[in-house]
Amino acid sequence: MSKYFFCLRTLLVVAVFTLVLMNGGVAFSQETSGNDSNSGNELGQPDDRESKSERKSKRFETKKAQVLENIGKKRAILDTFESCVKSANSREGMKLCRTSNKSSMETLRNQRKEMKAKRKEMKGERRKPVN
Repeated sequence: MSKYFFCLRTLLVVAVFTLVLMNGGVAFSQETSGNDSNSGNELGQPDDRESKSERKSKRFETKKAQVLENIGKKRAILDTFESCVKSANSREGMKLCRTSNKSSMETLRNQRKEMKAKRKEMKGERRKPVN
């Protein structure tokens, strides 16, 4: 029975990642569609004809994809934690499950902190005045 649930969880995680990758690919192709040779924009800057609401909707879609990806990562960690707890036969086994789950979650948190710091740094560089 647990093998059946493990297969279902794995299938669900793969489906979520596939969906995220498909949405990311669509957003990527939409972002680069304005930089063709007919647009007259050789510098690769955003097209002025693109409305502000279109840019906001693209940012929303990329943020949404990132959030869904993080949910998938958390779900995978929790699924492994759940299977570990179900298979534990002693108190030491439970303790081992908790420590492995804690380290996995800390790794995920550290990755998010690094990404947040990088975004903050990039945001600060964009706001610096050009002399």
